Amino acid sequence: MSENTVKIKSLPSEKKRKETDWLFGMSGKATFIAAFAAILIFCFLDAVHPGKAWIPNYVKYVAACALIYAIAGIGINFHSGYIGETSLGHAAFYGIGAYVTGFLTTRADMNFWLTIPIGMIFAAICALPVGWAGTRVRGSFMVVITYGYSEILRYIAINSLTLGGTSGISGIPTPTILGVKLTKISFLPSNKDGFILILFFIVAFLGFFTWRIVHSRVGYAFAAIREDSIAATAMGINVKGYKILALILSAVICSLAGSFYAGFSNFVAPDLLSATLSITIFTILVVGGRRTIPGAVLGAFIIVIFPELLRMVQEILHLSFDPWYILYGVLLVVIMRFKPEGIFGRKDN
Repeated sequence: MSENTVKIKSLPSEKKRKETDWLFGMSGKATFIAAFAAILIFCFLDAVHPGKAWIPNYVKYVAACALIYAIAGIGINFHSGYIGETSLGHAAFYGIGAYVTGFLTTRADMNFWLTIPIGMIFAAICALPVGWAGTRVRGSFMVVITYGYSEILRYIAINSLTLGGTSGISGIPTPTILGVKLTKISFLPSNKDGFILILFFIVAFLGFFTWRIVHSRVGYAFAAIREDSIAATAMGINVKGYKILALILSAVICSLAGSFYAGFSNFVAPDLLSATLSITIFTILVVGGRRTIPGAVLGAFIIVIFPELLRMVQEILHLSFDPWYILYGVLLVVIMRFKPEGIFGRKDN
């Protein structure tokens, strides 16, 4: 009798946990349909009245950048969210994807889509030594390892003439589908809509992929390691193996984001490997919420859109400084004080 009572009482909390994996407690399917409808309106609104731009092309540029950062946010969520390690070096994997795509498309004349899996493989290989070193340290030492690794790669890029040195690699060709550039698709109102639609479907797929991983044996192992790695080891969980796996998944997804950045901006530079970008990617989780799929996406949009809005304020008010850096600090302080788990984060996991 007591066992049945426990089971019955646990059902509401389990149902609630599944619902809150997605936006505002909706199901995954409802979230996708609502987001897809919003993206279609955003992309095709200008087609209603040809010749009149309802949404400026620059706004669509910012939206595409936010989707790229959302991919990176989902990526770092595996390592700094679900496994619970802090990383300030994920720009390394983001930059690896960008540089592999930039180098192969310009130097080897390789198709953009073929460079993506190559960049992922290269990022996974580069993640192995970092993951192995991370299994031998705890706490803040992982921050030092990831930060140092990113800086090593940045200085290699700066001093490598093959990678363009400080000038980086320019002239990266725009991706094509069936021979048509994503910026030249005839039925799309602007040259950014092709990227936005492709990136949206990638974010949606990665969200579903993340959800499946989190609710699988691998995800439960991640949770056990995050809560108590010693207890996880006692239960027979391969802690070192799962930590390395989490970092590889994280690196591969961040590499994907970097590849699309290279194809979207047509340019890569050593700044993509900098600590500043690593902090930005990590801040996505701090703001949006660790271990949540909507949090990784929302955090990316906040981190990308807010600076652009405040630059407009700077121009209007003729300020001699960038107000984003002030708001950035205030935003972090407020979130850490009133919502330390992030906007969509949960205290119970």
